[in-house]
Amino acid sequence: MKWIVILTFLFSLTINAQEQSLCYELSHEQLGIKSSYLFGTMHVMETNRFFFPKKLSRFLKKSDALCLEIKNITDVQINPDILFDSTLNLKSNCDSAEWAKITSWAEDKLYMKPQQFEENFRYAKPFMLFQFILAMNLPVNKKSHEQELEKIAALNKMEFLGLESAEEQLNIFNQIPFNDQMDMVFKELSEDEKNKQDFNDMQQAYIKQDLTILCDFSSEKNFIGYKALFLDNRNKNWIPKMKEMMLKEKVFFAVGAGHLCGENGLIALLKREGFKLKPIEL
Repeated sequence: MKWIVILTFLFSLTINAQEQSLCYELSHEQLGIKSSYLFGTMHVMETNRFFFPKKLSRFLKKSDALCLEIKNITDVQINPDILFDSTLNLKSNCDSAEWAKITSWAEDKLYMKPQQFEENFRYAKPFMLFQFILAMNLPVNKKSHEQELEKIAALNKMEFLGLESAEEQLNIFNQIPFNDQMDMVFKELSEDEKNKQDFNDMQQAYIKQDLTILCDFSSEKNFIGYKALFLDNRNKNWIPKMKEMMLKEKVFFAVGAGHLCGENGLIALLKREGFKLKPIEL
């Protein structure tokens, strides 16, 4: 599931000049932790604009393990039961104009007639439809940092680790009320062109490694009040797992860049735990 592109944003204006890097070397003198790495990814980029400096390969090969948000993301399988709920019905929760808007989109993007769409998506959770809409706005030819890193790690017979499961990621949406999920769907449909432009702007900022600009894409309003669910809470849950992994071996962590910054971002949280973060120019 490549929907996770929505989590490649950054938050907060609390970054200082030394925190303008996408990549950091991690160490903790008291714990004896040396030379692990933290890299902020953009989960999906256009192939012809894909930003993957050679330095990343070198730092990865210096590590013992690759840790992504989800272990083996390339091969992950999603249980369909997580995506559907037979007690809910999308159509019954829409008025005629809303349903027409959804089915018109489905006919245009998925090549499904209204009846066919209703049969396939009748009991789909709104977030499943939301991910389809997001996916349709992504470039046709695209590449992923996570998949490229996995290829390198596999060739070098490195250990694969993960900070959470795919089910845990998808369950984030289950904590959002049905009506709010529907609001996300219609917001995405109504801002189709804006979202495409935002994606292009994000790519450009990412290529320039301009975290200040990227920060603007993860304000609370862009998460419709659920930033803590999508970013902050997950960051706090990851810190003890990251520390435990680094106590055992050198780890190359690669997570959506949105998890790096802000008072509840990984950079700030790791520093509070006594870690030294050395910015690396890519």
